[in-house]
Amino acid sequence: MATTNVLTHQMLARESAKMFLEEAPFIANINKGRQEEFGAITQGFKKGDTVRIKIPPVPTVYNGAVFAEGGTPDDFGEREVNLTVDTQKHTGIQFGAAQKKLDLSEFKERYLRPAIQTLSSVVEADLLQRAYAGVPSLVGTPGSVPTQMKTYGQARSKLQHYLAPASDRSVVFSSDANLELVDSSKALFHAKKEIDRGFLRGSIGEAQGADFYEHQSCPIHTNGSKVAGVTVSGASQSGTSLVVGGLTAADTITKGSVFTIAGVYATHPLTGLPYAHLQQFVVTENFTASGTTGTISIYPALKAAMPNKTVSALPANSAALTFVGSASTAYRQNLMFHRDAFTTAMVPLDVLPGCEGYTARLPNGFSVRVMTGGDFTNDKEATRIDVLYGFAVVRGIHASRITE
Repeated sequence: MATTNVLTHQMLARESAKMFLEEAPFIANINKGRQEEFGAITQGFKKGDTVRIKIPPVPTVYNGAVFAEGGTPDDFGEREVNLTVDTQKHTGIQFGAAQKKLDLSEFKERYLRPAIQTLSSVVEADLLQRAYAGVPSLVGTPGSVPTQMKTYGQARSKLQHYLAPASDRSVVFSSDANLELVDSSKALFHAKKEIDRGFLRGSIGEAQGADFYEHQSCPIHTNGSKVAGVTVSGASQSGTSLVVGGLTAADTITKGSVFTIAGVYATHPLTGLPYAHLQQFVVTENFTASGTTGTISIYPALKAAMPNKTVSALPANSAALTFVGSASTAYRQNLMFHRDAFTTAMVPLDVLPGCEGYTARLPNGFSVRVMTGGDFTNDKEATRIDVLYGFAVVRGIHASRITE
């Protein structure tokens, strides 16, 4: 046992931050650069700080030499989403003076790694739960674990349709989905490193233009009690609210539920030309009916004109909504996404007066605080490891769910 180097908070904080990202593939592969924008607003980082993220609109292209074809150019504004730092989570380690003199590598494996694994699992589960509920695109068969690479190719097609950049794409998928895919795809991988990843480490590596990561915290979505017989109530509705009928009091439609509307097709983001498939929508707030009609919140917005056109036509009165899956049934959600579909800000926390500690901030924007308070009587130290973060779905159409 090495006893010459006493562990410091700086050492522990830096190791914690690096270890956290090793254990958190979702966080590691989404945008983490937003904490700088908080610094421009306030003199510190406190729960409740909010930054507005602007999403550039799609301009209209006109014909001929005459400006705007003789008319007035579109006055379009940038869409905004809010990112609020509102969540703090921590784990604790209690150890004595003897443990503090352990070699760093030994301390990491015996004390630090179990704590970080637990903390990262909880944070990842929280962020994935928020992420999937803002994604309207969904492929796969509810109730069936995907067994073919084609299903992930369909998810890739969704990202292609909405012009997600080809680089920086990732997939987080469950162990069950990984098992099926590794087995069905084993003949496709011939390079030694891919064979090693598939058979020795349970990962198949890169496919369909994305890096695949096995994950134990893929979220579960449960449909509400009402998924059949729902119709549009009122023609030509637009925006992010939709009045629907066919309800009875106490019917529920849950946040994250996906549906299509008869006759409402998806469109190319730049040209506005319709695709051959119906536009998928996701419910963005939990809904409970109080009568035969009610208003649900949806994404993307219903918009049938350029710029930022999303649908081929606004829905007709009484058009049927078709939900994915059965009523009151739970389905695991795997996720393919581009890096900038989601963003998180993990901002530094100050060490409290009277405590010893250090806040590590990695170059990629990730921060972890390690802080200790002493117990003089029992010769013990209670050390907590904290992260403070916010999360936002920036472009939900640049991701796709793969249901099980």
